Order: sequence, then structure tokens, then C-alpha cells
Amino acid sequence: MDTVSHLLLGGAIGQATLGRRIGNKAVAWGATVSLLPDIDVPIGALLGDAAALTFHRGITHSLLFVSIAAVLLGWLASRIHVRDRVDWQNWAVMLWLALLSHLAIDAFTSYGIQLLLPFSDRSFAIASISVIDPLYTLPLLITVVWLLLLKPKRPARTVLAVTGIGLSSLYLAFTLYNKQQVEDVFAATLAQRDIDYQRMFVKPTIFNNVLWRAVVETPEGYLVGFHSRLDDRPPQDFVRFERNAQYLVPHMGEPIVRDLLRVSDGYYQVVERDGELYFHDLRYGQAFEWLRDDRPHVFTYRLIPPRTERSSMDIETISLDVDRERDPQTARELWDRMKGRQ
Repeated sequence: MDTVSHLLLGGAIGQATLGRRIGNKAVAWGATVSLLPDIDVPIGALLGDAAALTFHRGITHSLLFVSIAAVLLGWLASRIHVRDRVDWQNWAVMLWLALLSHLAIDAFTSYGIQLLLPFSDRSFAIASISVIDPLYTLPLLITVVWLLLLKPKRPARTVLAVTGIGLSSLYLAFTLYNKQQVEDVFAATLAQRDIDYQRMFVKPTIFNNVLWRAVVETPEGYLVGFHSRLDDRPPQDFVRFERNAQYLVPHMGEPIVRDLLRVSDGYYQVVERDGELYFHDLRYGQAFEWLRDDRPHVFTYRLIPPRTERSSMDIETISLDVDRERDPQTARELWDRMKGRQ
């Protein structure tokens, strides 16, 4: 999820656990520490593209990491705030809950987290909410702003914090219901059209939980379709993507290729351009494929051949260019498509 949502949820948890005893200090600590798992972003930038690929939402998003961090930070907080007479165990529990909240809502997005590292590299991705969803963030924003307007140790602050957390959690539950309904619609459509497929990846589009995108894996490649909960008819149009797996066959022994396949969960396309290979993560694809334009893919990696016989293949992450003219039009198209098709 986005930084603001993490910060607000952590602050509300701080109030709900220790706010009655130490006031705004609990809010500040909960909000700040809840951002700690995302330390993988600046560290990953220093490691290089290949290492950053697997480091992001890796060990810093694991139960082991947040548990150790909570104990250490709990001890530190108890030493800094000795006069508040809160023992390190209570600090550690509050901070562990704040850190755990980060992992929990990240798991509801489509990128996934490696919760069990270093014991298992399995990725958990529920994919029921967009990485930015204002309807999830709004109750927490109102809660934390209201908290800061009340006197530090008023009992009503704790009730308010619990209510805000409860409302945002109910919205998360609603996204699960929405996802199941959309998956049923896509499955029925594919069955009606007699389309043979192995599996399907469904996720909401950016900023909302109304318009959903499905990537359907078939023997020949992938079909990408969209369905709004406000549509009066099932999905009509699918955009086809060839897998082009043959381009990877000579490189299957390369560690970075195995990492790409694992991180993308096998939803990918390889294209050859000017003698170079590019790997597209189709879980995100072009994001707005129903527009059928030439926009780049959200996650693209250029495969760099080994420089010597003893070196390994590397990658370069291709960054998206901001198109200031097309982006406002895309936002309008997204809004129109969300409103449904008759």
C-alpha cells in the first residue's frame, strides 16, 4: 500500500494500544515505525536492479524481521521514554502490531510479500485492493486528524482509533467479496466462450475497487480483460499477448531469469527489439489495455547478456516516463470505464 495508508494505520494502532497511557507519543511511534518495512526501497536502489528485484517486499516484509525489530525498538523506546513508565514488553507489542499492519495490508495488494523468509520464499498476494485506494485511506485519515485535535489522554481517542481501524478493515473485507464476484464473472464468461485456460490472475485497477483487470493464461499465451462492477454485461473484449517463451529457453539456467519468472508468478511476455530481449510482467501489463494504445508496460526489464563466460546475465529496470499530456486523458478514460458499459 501507499506510504500515507501505512503511516495512518500505524498511528491509529499506536493510539488503540498505548494512547491512553502516553498520548500522542504512541501515535507518533506507531506511525513512524509502521514505515520501517519499506526500508527495502532505498536499500534496493543501492544493490542494483537484479538484487532489488527480489529484495523488494522480501526479508523486511517477513514475520521474522518485524518480530526482531519490534523487540529492539520496544527496548529503545522504553529507554527514551523512561518517565512514562511503560515497560519494553508493552512497547514491543504496540510496535509489533504497527509493523504487522504494514505486512497485512501489503499482502492484500497484487505485488505480494515473502512473509516466511528466510524459511520459505513463497509470496503471498491476495490482490484484492489497489496499492492506492482512497476509500481505504479515508477513514484512517479522518481518525488520525481527529485524534490530533483531541486532548492527549481522553478515553474517546481510543474508541475513535478502534473505530477507524474497524472501518478500514471492513473495507478490506469488502474488497475480498468484490474480487470473488469478479472472478466468478470472468470464469463464467470464459466457460461460455469455451476458452481453455490454466489459471487466471484478477486485480483491481489503480485508485478504486470497481474496475477489475484479469490476466488469463491459455496454452497459446494470455488474454487480458476488464470488468466493472457497474457493467450491465460480462466482459466482451480481450487483448491477446503472446508469451514468446522460446526467447528464454537458452537462458533458463540464469539465476536472474528464474527470479523474473518467480516474481512475475509466471505471467510474462518476452519481446525482442533491436536484437535485445525485454521481459514484461503481465500481472500489471500496460494497466489500461482496453484503450489499445502503445503505452509501455508498468514493469519491464531489459535482459543484459553475460559479459564473460564466468559472469551471469543481468537486468536493467526500464523506468516509466511521465506523459503529462496523456496521463490526464487516461484518468478520464479510467473514470469513464469505471462507470460501466451498458
